[in-house]
This record gives sequence, structure tokens and C-alpha cells, in this order.
Amino acid sequence: MTSVRKGLNELYKATEKAPLSEIASDRNGNQQAGIPSISTWLRDHFYWASLIVLIASLVPRLFMTLAAVPHDLVFPDSGTYFSPAMNLLEHGAFLNGKQMPEVSRTPGYPVFLLAIMVVTGNSLEDEDLRTVLVVQTVILSLSVVFLYWLARRILPPAMALTGALLAGLSPWGAVEAGLPLTEGLFVFLLALLLLMIKLVEDTTSVKHAVWGSIAVGLLTGAAILVRPVWPLLLFTAGTLFYRYGPRRKGVGLVLAFMIVSAASPVMLWSARNGQEAHFYGLSDISGKAAWWCLASRVMAQAKGSDADRWEIRQSILNDEATWHLSVKQANDERWRRAKAVFREHPVLTVHSFFRSVAEHMVHPDPSIVLTPARLNFPGDYLVLAGLWGGMVVLAYLGWRKAPDCTLSADKVDRSWLLTILAMCLFLTLLSGMSYGGGARFRSPLELIVPLLAGVGLIRTFRYLKRAPIAQPQPSM
Repeated sequence: MTSVRKGLNELYKATEKAPLSEIASDRNGNQQAGIPSISTWLRDHFYWASLIVLIASLVPRLFMTLAAVPHDLVFPDSGTYFSPAMNLLEHGAFLNGKQMPEVSRTPGYPVFLLAIMVVTGNSLEDEDLRTVLVVQTVILSLSVVFLYWLARRILPPAMALTGALLAGLSPWGAVEAGLPLTEGLFVFLLALLLLMIKLVEDTTSVKHAVWGSIAVGLLTGAAILVRPVWPLLLFTAGTLFYRYGPRRKGVGLVLAFMIVSAASPVMLWSARNGQEAHFYGLSDISGKAAWWCLASRVMAQAKGSDADRWEIRQSILNDEATWHLSVKQANDERWRRAKAVFREHPVLTVHSFFRSVAEHMVHPDPSIVLTPARLNFPGDYLVLAGLWGGMVVLAYLGWRKAPDCTLSADKVDRSWLLTILAMCLFLTLLSGMSYGGGARFRSPLELIVPLLAGVGLIRTFRYLKRAPIAQPQPSM
């Protein structure tokens, strides 16, 4: 571990370079008052700027966690993480609530909870749960700091800070950091993963790049063990290959070390499932999502009423309760039935999939943001919808190539913004297999939307500042 830490420290130092120019100019090339000093201060005071971002991230997250009643933070899925975490603590085995080998849930988040319980001496019962979730909130607040460190390398200083502050103050990100669910930890690992890819890209040493690629692989494996989306391994490998450069020296070594270090923990967990439950796979959750959610929605759409999907899902669950099958047999049966529905209604399958994705991407979701802390108010749905809609509009303005983007103050690394956007959209797209998760299922967008919104906000401010003021016409 010492050698790995030393290698990563050397990697960061080797890639540290001057940020984009801090001097802002107007259309005539004249410096704008105030902007140079702010940008210069942000450039020269890395630690103070990072502290500002940390405070902006930590304060709303701690407030939302502390304001909530611990019981109200527990969602139906939370118990499926609590059981293996407590069984690991008490029995040293990864078991579900029925004391059977847990296969649906991967070990990432339960092990994270276990680590907090061991360090704090608390459990997941009553008031102890609040302490565990407060510690979780403090740790996961660092995701915004990692995003800021990445933004400093691809955006001008003011835009990087603004984007990070918007990410820190986002109510959805603030709540997810304190929920006993996987979303907060997954976004934390994703932000750190993207930062590490950028460090590998910027290094000029093959040795440092290899160390960085190992870290990228381990973070990828950890993210997959938090949320079982194994295609992330292939997507990350392709991203690293593209960002590092197909023709750069050592690209083969970099890619090989990344793939091996990412695949190893995933394969070990799959082997564990085979040994303990005779199920040779990462998780059976994809089969459950396909049959319980996507297929039930397709069947409801075929009957002409999307609202019936909940009743169909419940009937599916009731039917499964009568099965006496092994984990593998049950998984195979779910996929067999789901595929039969998909083949019968291919158009409705595609429609239902993307409808679920669209719902997740636009849902304001007051039940997750406000309800745990009992902050609901009349019109909260519309207020949150307007807030998220405004963020998306600013993000669109940030993505558009501004007329003066060739000026030093507006230079942004659009290729890196596209990289982050592609990864976040890819992960959000996978949520189409399920429904009913609301804003939880778009959690990766909590990285790219605020970042782009920060660019859009600064560009809008500069545009308004430069816009000529209409002069009154002289009276005749």
C-alpha cells in the first residue's frame, strides 16, 4: 500500500501543470475588472479554493442528514444492504435477511457500512444509524472536491469553482450522500475515477501512468461492486484508451494493468457466488429488473394502461413467492419469461425502456429530497422541477460553443466535458431496466450537469455584463 500511495503521489506531482489562463478579456481584448484578480486568486490558492468547495458540499449534506429522522432515511432497498453488513459484522459472512448467501447485492456498499460501524463502534439500529449516516455524509461530501480538482484541469478557474459549488449545493446530491443507499458512494467513486483518468492522461511518465492505471482499475472494480453494472469496465477501458492516446508510448501496459486490476475483484466476487450459491455471475439483480420492472411495464403498456404496471409487478412477486428454485434456476426463469415478453412486444419494450430513462432524468422527486427531513411545502414539486430545469438550461448554454470561446477566459476542454457527459449518460441509460426510483437513478448526472451549468452561468454573466445599455433617444 505504501508503494501504491507513493506512486499515486508522484503521478499527481508529475501531472500538475498551470491551469488555463486566468485573464478575462472583453471583445476588444481589454481586461475585465474583477475577473483577473478572482481567477488569479483561485489559481494561486488551491487549498483555500478546495476548502470553499468542501464547505459548500459538506454544509447542505450534513444539514439534510441531521434534519431527518433516521427511520425516514431508510428506504425499502436499505434493508437489503443492512442485512449483509450486520451479518458480516456478527458472523463474518455475506448473508441476506434469511441467513442465505446474498447474491443480489454486491459487497461494495455493505462493506463500506461495515467499515464505518467498526471505526465508530456503532450499529445500524435506531440512534446508532444516525451516527453511521453522518460519518457517511462527511466522507461522501469529498466527491464534490474530487470533481473540483478535475474541473480545475479542464476549465478556467472561475468556471471550475462555479460548477463545483453548484454540484455541492444541488439538493439531490446533498440528500443522496446521507441515504443508506448506493447512489452517494457510487458518485463518489465515479468522481474519483474520472479525476484519476485525467491524471493518467496528463502524465509524461509511463511508470506514473501505469500506477495511475492500476488505481483507475481498482476504482472501476470498486464501483462495479457498489452497483453491479459490469459494462462500466468496458466503458472505462475505452475511455482510458482514448484519453491516454492510442499512439502514446506504453498504452498497451496502461490498458492491460487497468483491465486486470478492474476485472480481478469482479471475477473473484463472481467465483464466490458460484461457490456459495452455485450462481456464476456478478449479481442476479439484472434478471429481477428485467422481469419485475421492464417486462411488467411492457405488459401494462400492451393492456393500454401504464399505471397497471405496479399491480402486474406485485402479481409477479406473489407468483415468485411460490417458486422453489435455486438462485440460478430462478434467474434463468426470470430471463426466459422476460425475453418472451420482449419478443412479443419489441416496440413497446424499446418505448418502455426509454420512457423510464426519461422519467428518471427529469423527475424532481420531492419524496427523496424533502420528505426525509420533513421539509415538504405546497408547490415543492414545481419548485424542484424549476430548479432542475434551470440547471439543465444552464448546462445546455455551457455546452454550446460561445461566440467568444476562443478567448483565453472562455477556453474549455470540450473533449473532456464530452467524456464526462458520455459516461454519465451511459450509466443513466442503464436505469431504463427499472422504474420508480425517481431522481436516484440519474445520480451520475449530478457530476456533469452542475459542471456544465457552471460554465453556462459564467458565460451568461459575461454576456449580460458586455451587453450594451440602450441609450435614451433625444426628444425632438
